[in-house]
Amino acid sequence: MSKVKEEFSSKNGRQTGAKNDVLMPLRHTAEHILHMAMQELYPSLKKVMGPPIEDGFYFDFDLDEKISTDDFVKIEKRMQEIIAANLPIKLIQSSPKETKEIFKDNPYKLEWLREIQDRGEKVTLYETGEKGGKHYDLDLCAGPHVKSTGEVKAFKLLSVAGAYWKGDEKNKMLQRIYGTAFKSKVDLESYVEAIEQKKANDHRELNKILDIFTTSELVGKGLVMYTPNGTIIRNELRDHLLKICKKYGALEVDIPHMAKIDLYKISGHAEKFKDELFKVVSHYDEEFVLKPVNCPHHTQIYASKPRSYRDLPLAYVESTQQHRDEKPGAMVGLNRARSFEIDDGHTFCTPEQIKGEAIKIIKIMTEFYEVFGMWGKHWVSLSFKDPKTPEKYIGSEEGWETAQKMLLEINDELNLKGKVMIGEAALYGPKIDIMLKDALGNDRQLGTVQIDFAMPARFGLVYTDNSGQEKTPVMLHRAILGSYHRFISYLMESLGGAFPVWLSPTQVNIIPITEKHLDYAQKIETLMKEKNIRVKTDNRNETMQAKIRDAQMQKIPYMLIVGDREVQNNEVSVRLRTGEDLKAKPIAEVIAKIENTYLTKSLNLW
Repeated sequence: MSKVKEEFSSKNGRQTGAKNDVLMPLRHTAEHILHMAMQELYPSLKKVMGPPIEDGFYFDFDLDEKISTDDFVKIEKRMQEIIAANLPIKLIQSSPKETKEIFKDNPYKLEWLREIQDRGEKVTLYETGEKGGKHYDLDLCAGPHVKSTGEVKAFKLLSVAGAYWKGDEKNKMLQRIYGTAFKSKVDLESYVEAIEQKKANDHRELNKILDIFTTSELVGKGLVMYTPNGTIIRNELRDHLLKICKKYGALEVDIPHMAKIDLYKISGHAEKFKDELFKVVSHYDEEFVLKPVNCPHHTQIYASKPRSYRDLPLAYVESTQQHRDEKPGAMVGLNRARSFEIDDGHTFCTPEQIKGEAIKIIKIMTEFYEVFGMWGKHWVSLSFKDPKTPEKYIGSEEGWETAQKMLLEINDELNLKGKVMIGEAALYGPKIDIMLKDALGNDRQLGTVQIDFAMPARFGLVYTDNSGQEKTPVMLHRAILGSYHRFISYLMESLGGAFPVWLSPTQVNIIPITEKHLDYAQKIETLMKEKNIRVKTDNRNETMQAKIRDAQMQKIPYMLIVGDREVQNNEVSVRLRTGEDLKAKPIAEVIAKIENTYLTKSLNLW
């Protein structure tokens, strides 16, 4: 029996993880109190849904009037009145016919009702308050809740956003209010304080100080450019990753940024990304597109010459740009862009080699993420297809079943403790996704390995087996860090901009106390540059305290202060960005220590 936990909702459904939260009944009740208050304040409102989520709850509703955070004061006041009334909450069994009559004017509830019936589940309603009382509500809901509204002691509304019905942009845009609830006001205040601190770590705010990337209206929205600082970070990440991949036998390749649209018609991506393709028309009546994905190009490198089973496995890797025509309103900093670089790779292998190659890729992930101290803080998604929507996928049912079975075996063998996430598979196959929490507590997918039986067959890829017969190889898609944009954003926000030494654009800032110490500072700078340490001398006409403060704001790991005593003793006074003063130390010792920290990719400063 596979040791996995199957989740009823997708990674994007945000209910995942809330089921086992001890605060879930309390937060679910707080959401009911919210929608009761909203219904009383805005009688034309149509309730849609409102599940508890990790760290809180949300409520989706259909209302012509636009709600903003300015409305939260009156909404929270009405919620407090409902809490003070200490209304009982009761479970009521109902027939589909009765429920249909109750919600005859709410198309959203009627659709939920049909889905409940299709699944063969019981129809349950929750009644809050007494019918005919000042506050009363009856809602289609599976629970659970606390016994009465008075048990909700501490709550707060946090934000308002738009949300498509069922997450499908073809459906109507609804309004969504996010909130949270805790057992005590102390817990609530601690949570809100932490949220405010995390907001301060938004990568767009940090970038104003750290100067990692820039954009230009003239270049175009969603087209990010790395500054020299950002380019250093990107190159260090790429070199580190490529070194690990080559250790496991991967071969680096390079592909162009566009291809004939025919390539993507064969792969299936022309249909999947039809609304996101950038089309390029040649003067010679040929139609090209900027590549939305890289895998079809890699199939053609494989197809460039005959292959034997002796050539397999064959692993191609590269870091390259992808391009998708995102909606203007959806593009946010580094997290969503029209053009973005991705660490991508594809392994062509025999069916017998799938498990070994997938395990190899997960080992690469392990080595890569351990350097950041991330491995062990992640969770694993086994992203499977949804059998109810076969039209979303390509490939044979047999191939899908085989691939999903293999992922379960890998999960058990490596003790990944993965959760089966129905409906999260790729177009062509199931996958193992490595998920990490960002600074706001949201799940981010970083590494992935995906099994694909379909695409090699679509392109007619073959290899000759040991009996001389032509066979179709299997294709493993893999990304380790995923999008460089998103990974750098994740690092900025989770570290508050304090990159480890090996990633810091400037590793050392030398601060001469006066102009007469500048020659000595520059001598130290030269010695450090010989060791490939990224160093600069701050020769601005500012006070030493101002220079130290600026370096700390820029999260530079080391500040080396030089004055008369340091010149006389051939030393430097070392201060860390944490504010710790290590006092005077010999130059040779400091250079050796910083160089070792850099080369070993240590997370420690000293």
